[in-house]
Amino acid sequence: MSKDMTRARRRHERARMVAKVRRILPWADVPQKVADNMAVCSCWMCGNPRRYRIELTMQERRQAIRELDWDH
Repeated sequence: MSKDMTRARRRHERARMVAKVRRILPWADVPQKVADNMAVCSCWMCGNPRRYRIELTMQERRQAIRELDWDH
């Protein structure tokens, strides 16, 4: 891989992350800053729901639905 391709790839990934920030956090003043670290904070609202709110993963939810269907 040449140096130009590496630079092009890096720029592409950066632009992709900035676009994602604009989509997810439209109120962000400077999406370029947030794009470097998407984990803006680790409070209970922004953090991992399994850690803070003891929510089930999607896989566990699907399994619970399957178990309910088998009971009937």
